[in-house]
Amino acid sequence: MVNIDFINETKLKVKKWEKLAEEIISSGIKYLNIENKINLSITFLDSEPAQKINQEYRNHSYIPDVTSFPVEMSPQEIKALGYQEIGDIFICIEEAERKSIKYQHTLKEEMGFLFTHGFLHLLGYDHETNENEEEEMFFIQDEILKLNKINYTIKFTEEDYKEIEDKHE
Repeated sequence: MVNIDFINETKLKVKKWEKLAEEIISSGIKYLNIENKINLSITFLDSEPAQKINQEYRNHSYIPDVTSFPVEMSPQEIKALGYQEIGDIFICIEEAERKSIKYQHTLKEEMGFLFTHGFLHLLGYDHETNENEEEEMFFIQDEILKLNKINYTIKFTEEDYKEIEDKHE
């Protein structure tokens, strides 16, 4: 039902994070009743390349914890290929560790949140567009995390992003 291509561009061991990502995305597919076979990639990056991607593609200078690049496919393309390519997720474990400490989450909770959040962005959910979409995305995100026994409370604010940007300019 899901194929995830993992790419590790860090020196860190990521097998446990790969397993968590598979569990979360599989439960997300079930929760959302997605019938197509899904293909995506998850790349683990260090801070510098994560920041470079954020600068190049989003015009932000801060180090992101997660960045998603969705791929749109027509029904004809999905039928021809036999699966739906939904896109790429980039995770900076160093930034996830920093945020888990700052916001008093375990690293597993933080990584679970990032996998769920990135996955939902690949599916077209967007919390930055309007409040209704934000509510829907965060509700689904919470439900998927609960299915994986992860209790996560968002504590990150826009001021945090500004603080990070100011440090890196």
